[in-house]
Amino acid sequence: MNATRGTSVGLAALGALALACNLDKGPVAPRASIRADQVAAAVSSFVCDVDGATWEGDPDAAVLHDLAPSGVMRVAFNYNNRNNAARNPITGQLTGPGIDMTCKLAQGTHAQFVAVPYNGVPSLLAGLANGEWDAAFAFDQTLEPPGITAAIPHIAVENTYLVRGDAPFQKVADVDAPGVRISVAEGNSPDIYLSHTLKYATLVRTPATPQALDLLRTGQVDAFAGGRGPQVIAFIACCGGRLLPDNFLIANLAIVVPDTAQAHSSAGLQYIDEFVDWAKTSGLVQLAIDRANQGGTHVTPPLPLAQRIAFLQHHVTRLVTNGVLNDGQGNALNVKLEGALRKLADGETEPAMNKLGAFINQVEAFRAAGILSETQSASLLEIARDVVMRAADPLALVGGVR
Repeated sequence: MNATRGTSVGLAALGALALACNLDKGPVAPRASIRADQVAAAVSSFVCDVDGATWEGDPDAAVLHDLAPSGVMRVAFNYNNRNNAARNPITGQLTGPGIDMTCKLAQGTHAQFVAVPYNGVPSLLAGLANGEWDAAFAFDQTLEPPGITAAIPHIAVENTYLVRGDAPFQKVADVDAPGVRISVAEGNSPDIYLSHTLKYATLVRTPATPQALDLLRTGQVDAFAGGRGPQVIAFIACCGGRLLPDNFLIANLAIVVPDTAQAHSSAGLQYIDEFVDWAKTSGLVQLAIDRANQGGTHVTPPLPLAQRIAFLQHHVTRLVTNGVLNDGQGNALNVKLEGALRKLADGETEPAMNKLGAFINQVEAFRAAGILSETQSASLLEIARDVVMRAADPLALVGGVR
């Protein structure tokens, strides 16, 4: 696909506006302003250049109210975690899995979006308190602080300790000992997890990963806690050290939204869940990981079959709400999905998949008749066909990750 550039610009004489990426029309100014000091502190740009399948989400008014209440989808990125995004220190350009995924999300939502960058979790959470973003790529969904709700996870990240070459530690358990000091980036998944699990060692928090690594380089700590990505590999290449073979945490990273109980319905979060399921199924998440060259990172396992069929139901409902399908056409699809769910609940997997096969045939018929576009039908069929394929594998019937 053609590259589309989005940009946040700095202060001008009369103030600052951030430019949002409209994937159809190019950069336009959002109706919601971004704080001037935030823009000045983190001037950024991004390019939508990831290839692969296209998602059509068919958002309705409820989804847009949740994800783009100002008319612009403001997506926050913790670029201190390169599994979310990385920021070029010279150009300010943001790249990484979060950018690739948001470009596809915005394209399928027909929404403008602006990238709101933060150098670490504390500043991202301060942005949440100030109402600066509508969704964010942040940290492990089981470690979320109050005020946010996580979508289903998309990336699993191995976290271990980096130690000096002559350190006595051979495995993760060895590091939790009296007198041991561990550096960590404040507020990230390792910090949150270790704060609750360490018994003897002491955490030394820094604003971001580079400072935490520098403490290990200068001998002020005995270990660094974090992932196995390029920053750590570069440190080993320049300054020595070794990664322990096991992990203290597999962090399942997820998109988060402000707490649904306070300001949102559940529509936006359900919509993101559907998108993430599609992004994993279509290969987008793996492609984004590969493009970021992140070590110790993989796509999270698929969800249970019933939950994925429920996503298809939500999508069909939006097609009816938006007038793409009439009530009869929507019912023709939903009856088949409801039948599949009933059969699954009764433990009848093969009959359930027969119902889902009938759903697939109906979607294909609507596409052939011009009722559904190629992209609309493909977004439904991608999930439905994958569910049928996985139903033939007994391991796919074991619950996925939420």
